[in-house]
Amino acid sequence: MLNISCASAGAQAQHMVFSQRHRLMHMQTPTLAVITINHQHGEMITKMIDSLTALAQPDLPTQIFVINNVEDEATKAWLNNEHPEIILIENTHPKGFASNINAIIRQHPDFDFYLLVNPDVICLPGMITALVRKMDEDFQVGVAGPRLLNIDGSVQPSRRRFATFPVLILRALHVDALFKNLSSVDRYLMNDVRFESGSDVDWITGAVMLLRKQALDEVGLFDEQFYMYFEDEDLCCRMWQQGWKVCYLPNAQAYHAHLAEGRKRILSHANIRHITSAFKMLIKYRGKITQCGEKKFGSHDTLSNGS
Repeated sequence: MLNISCASAGAQAQHMVFSQRHRLMHMQTPTLAVITINHQHGEMITKMIDSLTALAQPDLPTQIFVINNVEDEATKAWLNNEHPEIILIENTHPKGFASNINAIIRQHPDFDFYLLVNPDVICLPGMITALVRKMDEDFQVGVAGPRLLNIDGSVQPSRRRFATFPVLILRALHVDALFKNLSSVDRYLMNDVRFESGSDVDWITGAVMLLRKQALDEVGLFDEQFYMYFEDEDLCCRMWQQGWKVCYLPNAQAYHAHLAEGRKRILSHANIRHITSAFKMLIKYRGKITQCGEKKFGSHDTLSNGS
C-alpha cells in the first residue's frame, strides 16, 4: 500500500473533486476502446485478438482499433474476413507508440476507458472485468494494469518504482544482465514486494494498460517526444502529480511474449532509442523522476512483505 500524506483541508477538497467525478461517471454505461499497434506480428496478433474478443461483455460496449504501423496485407485480409467489426488504421509511414495511441484517442474521444494491448499479449479470462471493476470501485485510479506472465508462467516485473539515475544507466548499458540481483535494480523492479491483491504503484509498463479518459483530459495524453520507451513511465508520473493513482492488479492476468530482442544489443537501433528516451526523461524531470508522486500526495512508497 502507498502511504499518502495530505493536509486535512487539501484532502477534503480532493475528496469532493473525486466524488463529483464518480457521480458523473455513473450517469452512463461505460464504454471501452482497445488499441493495439501491429508491426507484422502475424499469427501472434491473431491470437491476441482472439483472446481479446473472447472477453467481450454485453454490458461494456467495446470497439477494437488495430494500427498497422507498417504495411501488412496478411493481417488486413484476416481482419476483413474474421473481424470486420474491428477498425483498421493503416499508417503511410511508421509512427511512435505515443503518436499512434494519441491519434486514436483524439479521433475517438468519447470512450470512458482506453485499453492498450501489445500484439504479443494473450489476455486471460477475467482480465478486462477486473481492470474495469477497479476503475469503477476507486475513482481515484487513472491507470490500471494486470499481472503479466511470461509464456512459461513466471511473473514479469511490469510494476515498477520510478527510476533513479543509476538505475537508468545500469539498464541502458545492460549491466543488470551481466550482474544479477543488483539491489538498486531489484528495488526498481519491485522484486522486494509480494503482491497478493491490488496495490498502488509508481508506474506500470504499457504492454497492457487501462486508461481513464477523464484522467487523460486532466493530465494530457502521451508525450510524443518519446518515440519509443518511457512514455508509459512519464504518463504515470503526471498522473500522480495531478492527483490520480496508478494501480497494479495481480488478479487480472495476461501472457506477454515480451518481444524486445533489439533492446538486448547495446548498439541496436532499439536500445539507442531507449537511451535517448532515458535522457529525455531525465531532462524533463530535471533528474528528479523519483519525486514524481510527491507533488500531490507527499512521499509514497510500497511496503515490502517479501519477494
